[in-house]
Amino acid sequence: MDADLDRPLLVDPELRSPDPSTCPFVRSAGDDGRLTLPVEAVDPRNRCVATGTADPQDAAQQRKACLTAAHVSCPRYLSGLAGPAERGTTEGVAADEGKPMATDAAGAPPPRGRGARTLTPAVIAATLFLVASASAAIAFVAVRGGIELPIASPSPTGLAVASPTTAATIEPTPGASPTPEVTTPPTPETTAAPAPTPASTPAPTPAPTSDRYALLEPCPSTPDCYIYTVRAGDNLQSIASYFGVPYETVLELNPAITDPTTIQPGDEITLPPPTR
Repeated sequence: MDADLDRPLLVDPELRSPDPSTCPFVRSAGDDGRLTLPVEAVDPRNRCVATGTADPQDAAQQRKACLTAAHVSCPRYLSGLAGPAERGTTEGVAADEGKPMATDAAGAPPPRGRGARTLTPAVIAATLFLVASASAAIAFVAVRGGIELPIASPSPTGLAVASPTTAATIEPTPGASPTPEVTTPPTPETTAAPAPTPASTPAPTPAPTSDRYALLEPCPSTPDCYIYTVRAGDNLQSIASYFGVPYETVLELNPAITDPTTIQPGDEITLPPPTR
């Protein structure tokens, strides 16, 4: 493994992933301890060799950076790009270029500039990616109309929904007032007839009026349950605030999310009916 790490890592195409979204510094440790091609999924055998050592990466780091295009902004990746120019030996650089190293009159290699850097395509790509990410975040906030803070209690909405039920129960009451005009024999039949009316009035439930249902899909087999697909810039707190649902309820409905900070765009989250 030490022999593998002594070579320039980015010039070993046989050990790099063919997938451009996978970090070129990711390798996997074989049973014999040697580095091989990375596993293209979260795997405990994957290692980061950007710092010159084979460092294990936890599942969250692999999912967040190592196996995605976001690796271009990873500090380890950027350190690995700059590493060969700063910590490589004179012999190593000369061997990579295939020509002798220039020396001064005394035969020593010329001094390196402390701030010298090579503007590589990878650095340019990383800069463009960061600019695009910042632009997308600003556009997302502009479309959403700002960042919404969580509401302390959505209870007023619940009271407003309950008000039509009261009106429906009051309406049948005047209908029973003509009862004194009916003769005594038909009275039991007349009083029994209105009885089913109050029972049927609670059946209609208020139809969803929130325009935020357009972002949700009903759960296939669970009532009062909806599925939301995470978009760029979302987090669990902002999702709960946007739909007006308690943050604790979102956590209870999604037990698979053990770390709320690891949700990614495209993940599906279960939510109760929105109150906004």
